[in-house]
Formats: sequence, structure tokens, C-alpha cells
Amino acid sequence: MLAVIVSKKDVASINISKVLLFEYKWEKKGDAYIHGNRLLYFIEDEHLYHDNVDKEIEELGYEIDAVIFASRHSSSQERKTLSVHPIGNFGKALYGGKSKQLVKTNPWLMRHALQLLKEKNKIGYSVSYEATHHGPWLEKPSFFIEVGSTSRQWNDMQACHVVAEAIMEMKEERKGKIAIGIGGGHYAPRFTDIALKHGIAFGHIAAKYAIEHLNEEMLKKMVEATHDCEAAYFHGKYEEIEGMARKIGLDVK
Repeated sequence: MLAVIVSKKDVASINISKVLLFEYKWEKKGDAYIHGNRLLYFIEDEHLYHDNVDKEIEELGYEIDAVIFASRHSSSQERKTLSVHPIGNFGKALYGGKSKQLVKTNPWLMRHALQLLKEKNKIGYSVSYEATHHGPWLEKPSFFIEVGSTSRQWNDMQACHVVAEAIMEMKEERKGKIAIGIGGGHYAPRFTDIALKHGIAFGHIAAKYAIEHLNEEMLKKMVEATHDCEAAYFHGKYEEIEGMARKIGLDVK
């Protein structure tokens, strides 16, 4: 079962939930709504700081395989974005989660979500991965799916509809190589392109601004939190890190 988390403090999250509740038939069971293998769960606080939501849901009696956070993406630039990204912190935990800890993700599910956003995007938004960043902390494989980047986009019901459909249609397509990504900008243009054109399923992504935090221990954490990872793709030249990646058995691209 996939748990979809909606924050009542997040405008885009609420708007996505409105589409989900209107377009699909849900059965309310206590604090959760159920539709097939989807569970919709509302929280009072912000996603970033709501640790262990997976355990919270399982204490209600549900067994979940992955957690999807339906969320807004914030940026000072009014960039119209639909994006997905893993969770964790390469350095200090400034926005939730734990310092130097990465949450497990599901590369196949995240790749299919990215593909669905791309297919359904008829409204002029950019579609991309984002690099790994911020909390919360949990143990189940998880990722964010977002609408950005200002209140204008968060209230764009067409954009929220695209995200809602992707949430309900995404599935774990177990095919293709799984990799981590290192380098490039926050919106991971190279890795997004490789995923969409060549079917590589990326897990954790460390943008160039996080390179200072990468060492062999952190590379191992990226691999451990990226299920069945076998390769490391680089955007930019980072010879020392490439050597570390080869040392721990990754195919370097």
C-alpha cells in the first residue's frame, strides 16, 4: 500500500487532496481514507518536520510499502515546476530530518512518477527530479511529489490535477538500471533527461552544492538508501568521488 501524506499547512498539498477526494472514491476508515492500494492521510503540521509518519500510520493497523508526500515546492523564482525528489540531508539538518542521514527511496516508483508528470503536463510546467534535500525522517521508502514554486502555482488546480493523477497511477516498474546522481544543479537536468530518455531510475541525487559533504561513508549511505543501486552518474568532473564510487563497486558513468 502507498501512503499519500497531505499537510493541512501546505496549500498545494490541500489542493492536490481536493482533486484526489473529488475524482476518486475513498472509504474513510478512522483517520485514513482508502482507495484500492492507496491510503490518504492528513497531518496538522508541515511535512518536513513530521518524523516517523510511517510508524504513525502502521499503528493504525495498515501495512505500507512506500510514502508519498504531496507538497508545494518553494522558490524565490516564479518557476512553474512539477517535480519529485528523495529525502535526506547530506550535511546539517536545517529543514527537518536528521543531519547526514538519508531516507530510503524507491527509484522505480519515483521514475514512473516523473514519467507520468511529463506525459500529463500540457500546461507549460517544467518537469524534473530535484536533488535530495530536507526532512522528515522515516524508515519506509519515500519521496516528495511537488507543485512549484509560488502561491500562484500552488493554487493552479490544473497543476494539482496532474500531480493527483500521477499519484494514483504510479506503480513500481522494476526494469532498467538503478543509479545515484552526483553533480549538476538542484533540478538535476542531466539526470532528469537520462531518466526520461533512457529509463535509468535514479534514487538519491547530490547536487554540486552538496559535493563538500560527499565522502566514502556518505556515498555508501546514498547506495544503501537507493534500493538495488548499481551505478553512479556524474554531471561534472569529480575525479576523487568517481574513484570512491568505483571502490565501493559502482559502475561510473
